[in-house]
Amino acid sequence: MTQNLEKSYGLNEAQLAQIRHLETTCNQFEGLTMKLNWSTLRDRPKDQSNDFLWYAAGQLVGYLALYAFNQREAELSAMTHPAYRRQGIFKQLLAAATTELKTRGVPEMLFICEQSSRSGAACLKHLGARYEFSEYKMQWQETVALNPAPSELQLRPAQPEDIADLVRLDEICFSVSPEIAERWLANDLADPQRKVLMATLGPVKLGKINVLMNEVETYISGFCVWPEHRHKGYGKIILTRTLEQLVVEGRSNIVLEVACENERALLLYQHCGFRTVTAYDYYRLPV
Repeated sequence: MTQNLEKSYGLNEAQLAQIRHLETTCNQFEGLTMKLNWSTLRDRPKDQSNDFLWYAAGQLVGYLALYAFNQREAELSAMTHPAYRRQGIFKQLLAAATTELKTRGVPEMLFICEQSSRSGAACLKHLGARYEFSEYKMQWQETVALNPAPSELQLRPAQPEDIADLVRLDEICFSVSPEIAERWLANDLADPQRKVLMATLGPVKLGKINVLMNEVETYISGFCVWPEHRHKGYGKIILTRTLEQLVVEGRSNIVLEVACENERALLLYQHCGFRTVTAYDYYRLPV
């Protein structure tokens, strides 16, 4: 049987469909909700290889994705078709990704593994990867009533004059490099399926929140408040007003992710009606 590895510079529609099919197969086999960052996969830069695909007789049976949000580390998701496991496919995908990261000078990998994936956890243990932290994926329960406190706070679409603030917020709050934040922002502002909302109180910019709307879910991300405006109740108002807008628009399956140790954010999301549906563990390994 002919097998081959393909390094891709950006992903076309046929490749995305193949990845989606493999994801569905792997999820059904282990009862998972794999994290593949689909919004990122659809906007891959064409001058950089972040996707490694393994084909057997023309069928995609192995896939590894890199997500390099800064120069210190790259996050990594991977999957292998259940019928093709224990054949060294992941090992070869990982070797190719490691070579790519060495070329870029990225020193560490951060593997994303769903807690309920026994095969993934066993593989990372075999590699000697070190557990670092966990994230919850949470889904909003639409039966929860939204009662934000009265406030002059406003949510408005981001404007070109907000770009410097938006990039700085991603850098301060999420450790995203300015170059990557600018690229993301350009994609977000140009994509009709995405919203970048700026929270303001009069002339003061308080923070931002991003929304991605696709055929599967409505995903809230990039939610942050400037450090000097935290602990004043603005976060709850921003989130509830965002949810109100989404309900009016008829959006459903509203989800977000939060680090398990971020107790303040976790309590906020729970208070606003979000419930945990799965969890992802992150493991670190030197390149």
